[in-house]
Amino acid sequence: MTKDYTMRSRSAEGGSSRHGSDEANSLMREYFVQKALEKKAKREKEEEEEKIMKEELARKEKERKKLMKMEERFRLEEERDSRLLRIIRGEMKKDQEDYAVKDKRGKGKARLNERGETVEEEKERLRRMLRVQYSKEDDTENEELRMLRRRAAKLEIHEKRKRGPDVAIGNSPPMVTPEKRTGPRLTEESKKKIEELKSASKPPAESSETPTKLDLSLKHITTSCGPGGKEKFEQKCRDFYDALTIEELKEVYRRERVPYGKRELAIKRLVIRRSVVAYDPTVLPLPTSPRQSSRKSVGIGCSKEEVKESMSEDSDSEDEEDSE
Repeated sequence: MTKDYTMRSRSAEGGSSRHGSDEANSLMREYFVQKALEKKAKREKEEEEEKIMKEELARKEKERKKLMKMEERFRLEEERDSRLLRIIRGEMKKDQEDYAVKDKRGKGKARLNERGETVEEEKERLRRMLRVQYSKEDDTENEELRMLRRRAAKLEIHEKRKRGPDVAIGNSPPMVTPEKRTGPRLTEESKKKIEELKSASKPPAESSETPTKLDLSLKHITTSCGPGGKEKFEQKCRDFYDALTIEELKEVYRRERVPYGKRELAIKRLVIRRSVVAYDPTVLPLPTSPRQSSRKSVGIGCSKEEVKESMSEDSDSEDEEDSE
C-alpha cells in the first residue's frame, strides 16, 4: 500500500510541474510576441517619423530654392532697373548738355568779346578799372580828362562793332552796297489807265452750254487722187490728231487698236493706218485711157466721187465695228 501511494504522488508531482512549465512557456511566448510587436510598432513609428522628416526637409529645400530663385530674379530686375535708370539719366544729361551747348552757341557766342566776356561783364570791368584809376589819381589832374573818363564810363558797348571802310585792292574799286529803295507809287491817272486796259482786254464771256463731244472719225477729211493727194491727206490727219487731247487720243487708240506709247510715234502709226485704209488699191480707180473712157458707160472705171463715197462708207463701217 505504501508503495502505490508513493508512485501516485510522483506522477502527480510530475503533472503539476509539467503544467507549470507550459504556463511559463506560454507566458514567455506572449512576452516575446509582445516584445516583437512593440519593436515592430516602434520601427514603423520611426520609419514614419523619418519619412515625415524627409518630406519636411524636401519641402523646406524646395521652399529655399524657390526663395533663392525669387531673390535672384528680384536682384536681376533691380540690376536691370538700375541699369535702365543709369542709361536714362545719361541720355537726359547728354540731352541737357547738348541743349546747353546749342544754347550757348546760339546765344552766348555772339555776345562774347575777344576775352570771352559778355557785354555786362565787359561794362563792369571797364567801370572798375576807371573807378580804381580815378581813386589813385591826384586831385590836381586836369578837369577835362576827368570829364572824358566820366563819359567813357557811361558808354554802352554794343554787341556788333562797325566795320571800317573797304580798301581798294589793286585796280578793283571797293564794294558799294546799294541803298534800299521803295517801289514807285502809281498815280491816280496811271491806275485809271490800267483799269481801262484791263476792262478792254477782257475776252467775251463764253456761253455756259456744255461743249459737245468731238467727232473722232475722219469724215470731214476728204481724200484726193491727184498728185500730192496722199501727202495732203496724211498732213490733215496729223494735224487733226495733234489737236486732240490725251483722253481723246486714248479713245482713238482704243478704236484703232493701236498700242499707246509715245505721242508722236502713236500719231505716226495712226496716220499710216488711216492712209493705208483710205488709199486701198482695191478701192482706188485705175488710170484712165482713151479706151477706158469709152467704156465708162459700162461701169469699168470709177469717178472720184465714187471713191470718196466708198471711203466714207468704209470709215463708217469701221467706226460702227469699234463702237460694238
